[in-house]
Parts: sequence; structure tokens; C-alpha cells
Amino acid sequence: MNDEVDVANDLMQHAIDVGIRNAHDQIKKPSNQTGKCIWCEEPIKDDRRWCSIECRNEFEKYAK
Repeated sequence: MNDEVDVANDLMQHAIDVGIRNAHDQIKKPSNQTGKCIWCEEPIKDDRRWCSIECRNEFEKYAK
């Protein structure tokens, strides 16, 4: 049986989780308007930053 403290802790944890999720969703990643992958410079048709997952992983690996 849950007591009032357990219920309050669950509600607080839920509020924290929702806040973190909302903050994460608000982070806007810059788009790429060049028409090229920012790693290998292959042409791309939309505003994605990378042409493939491999390019993204390489970019992030060397950016650190």
C-alpha cells in the first residue's frame, strides 16, 4: 500500500521527467542550408546536416 510520501515522490518524479523531456524537445539543432553533408560534402537534397549515419558518427567522434 502506497502512503502519501510515496505518492508525492512519484508525482515529483513525473514532473521532473516531463520537464526534462520538454527541455530536450525545445533544443533546436541547426539546419544545413548548404546542400552538402557537413562532414564529407556529398550533395544532399534537404536541410539535413549529414548524408548518412556514418558521417554523423564520424563528425561527433572528432568533434569531442
